[in-house]
Amino acid sequence: MKITKFYLRNFRNIKEQEFVFDENMNIFCGNNAQGKTNLCEAISLCMGPSFRGSRPGAFVPFNDDKPDIKIKMWFTTNYNTESENLIEYTFSNNKKELLYNGFPLKSAMELYGVLKYVVFIPEHLNLIKGKPDLRRDYLDSVAMMQTPVHLKKLSRYNKALKNKNNILYDITPYTDLSLIRPQLDSWNEVLAGEGLNVTYGRLKYFSQLEVIAAELYEGLSGGEKLGLKYYSSIFDRDDLKPEEINGLYDAYLKRLTDSFNSELKHKYTTLGVHHDDMIFTINGNNAREYASQGQKRSTALVLKLAEAEIIRSKSETPIMILDDVLSELDEKRKDFILNHIVNSQVFITCCNISDVQKLGKGKIWNVENGKFEEIN
Repeated sequence: MKITKFYLRNFRNIKEQEFVFDENMNIFCGNNAQGKTNLCEAISLCMGPSFRGSRPGAFVPFNDDKPDIKIKMWFTTNYNTESENLIEYTFSNNKKELLYNGFPLKSAMELYGVLKYVVFIPEHLNLIKGKPDLRRDYLDSVAMMQTPVHLKKLSRYNKALKNKNNILYDITPYTDLSLIRPQLDSWNEVLAGEGLNVTYGRLKYFSQLEVIAAELYEGLSGGEKLGLKYYSSIFDRDDLKPEEINGLYDAYLKRLTDSFNSELKHKYTTLGVHHDDMIFTINGNNAREYASQGQKRSTALVLKLAEAEIIRSKSETPIMILDDVLSELDEKRKDFILNHIVNSQVFITCCNISDVQKLGKGKIWNVENGKFEEIN
């Protein structure tokens, strides 16, 4: 996928502007709060939900009582490089309209997973140093981008988990456990089946992610070794393979059944895929504890680059949005990002023009007060 032309009007602090992007590398450079990320957000809105999680009302300029937001994105796809498609996003009178080649869509989510994009934002550093639920959500998002079936499996698991936890929470010292235990056993059967389905979906893409990310990190860092492992709380292992899943139902169910006393104590389900995690090491050391800020940023970045490679190997080439990605990186790593991301159209925001001096080919815009000026 390549964006050939882009237009927006009255979007946050950007009054009106039209762009013709480079087919590979596009850099938006300027101080904070000038509009760089706003433009990237507008691009993402044409392909799915805002990566900021913003509602349409947040796009309205502060000084405009009657907003008329308009975004147009012309693009080609891998399957038809000769014919342009058009997405139009309008927000007016508190009503949103989205058109795809003139046909109305109910939601940008209809395009999510069809017109694919990969985004890196500074908050993704929490994939390395944050809580396990962020890493689980990330891995689930990678799987869902590949197949919507993973979302259905995850939804069924979460529904069963909620129902079981509600039963556990309501147990008191006066509860007849002989009546409750069969209900818990029934939900354990669902959790074991759907838990293995979710584990398989995660491991299927994790097995690709760990190989590609390690290769990219070695190139980015100049030789450092990145290691990734998926930790299964139900089996207390970090070496599970996708091909093992079909034979593990009985073992999964037994672990759930055997944890009954622990669940009574804690009043929630203590084992399962909702407690799994990803572990990162750099040169054998735990990245969460020992990596520098530059190494953590590099690790989060190669996860995103690897995600793009997985998408590219399956279907459409994704757009890449890398927000404030160059901060805290040495010159070698900056050069890798600017000149060694191939086969994707890339949009990068940065604060210092000196960060992109090694750019080989591409376009650079200076950004000030919502105005973008292309520079040589």
